[in-house]
Amino acid sequence: MDPVAFVIGVLLNGLVVGAIGRLLLPGRDPIGLPLTILVGVVASMMGGAVAYLIFGEAEWVGLALAFGCAVALVYLIRTVRGARDERVVLDPGD
Repeated sequence: MDPVAFVIGVLLNGLVVGAIGRLLLPGRDPIGLPLTILVGVVASMMGGAVAYLIFGEAEWVGLALAFGCAVALVYLIRTVRGARDERVVLDPGD
């Protein structure tokens, strides 16, 4: 396979998995397109690795685990960014 086609395929897969992961978790997400792709790529790698280690070459299990990992990563990002946005900044002049 051509390396350029492989990279494009990985990015498209990441976009799809990340976008579906965001859609499966209701609410507003503080992430943009690049982070959505990154979440999808990381989730696909995590889900594929776990499925391969446990089930061998069961591709549908890896895909289901990739979506689950994407939801978990989006939730983690939402929680971390939400906690950061809710901090109270005290005025040093008080």
